[in-house]
Amino acid sequence: MPKLPFHRVALLVLAALAALGACAPRPSGAPADPSLLLQDDFSKTDSGWDRYTGAEGTVDYDQGRYFIKVEQPRIYLWGTPGLDLTGAAVEADATYAAGPVNNEYGLICRFTKSGDKSSFYFFVISSDGYYASGKVVKDQLTYLDPSDFKASPVIRQAPTETNHLAATCQGNTLSFTVNGQPLAKFQDGDLTHGDVGLLAGTFDEPGVAIHFDNVVVRKP
Repeated sequence: MPKLPFHRVALLVLAALAALGACAPRPSGAPADPSLLLQDDFSKTDSGWDRYTGAEGTVDYDQGRYFIKVEQPRIYLWGTPGLDLTGAAVEADATYAAGPVNNEYGLICRFTKSGDKSSFYFFVISSDGYYASGKVVKDQLTYLDPSDFKASPVIRQAPTETNHLAATCQGNTLSFTVNGQPLAKFQDGDLTHGDVGLLAGTFDEPGVAIHFDNVVVRKP
């Protein structure tokens, strides 16, 4: 079902933890990758990502994956590892777990807070085959490419399927790839640095739940 644009979005602010996400162990003798900033398969629950449970939902580790469940309509919940980067190429595997397929979930970069207001770039898909990308500046959302949610056949819709999401934030150029296929690219200079993260959100129906895994963050 096509999505209606949000002119004002109620955003839930989760405090980012100061600790950095731990990199996954590297086999003995393997060369270091100088571009690698973070790698996490969520097998350890102390790797530094946000953990939260409340009336709005849950953001936490869950049996070797990262889990976001949103229990109220028309809000986002997200988790971040506590980085501050000017440029980042972030990727993750995402799998629908429960709730309405008219949902949204994906990646964020350059997340910052100013008082109680949040700002970030977002790159999301839905379980019924749509995608969108854009920015939130002090809680005000703008879609940038496309101008609202748009259908794409590259998004896997079966409940058991996993979608591989990748976003690059480099200078003023922001891009989004799903399952190896480029879907969106735009230019914007409003946000210059901040954290990366994982996000899930609802529209009119609450209860969406998403599992994330195999997060990798590199220098772009």
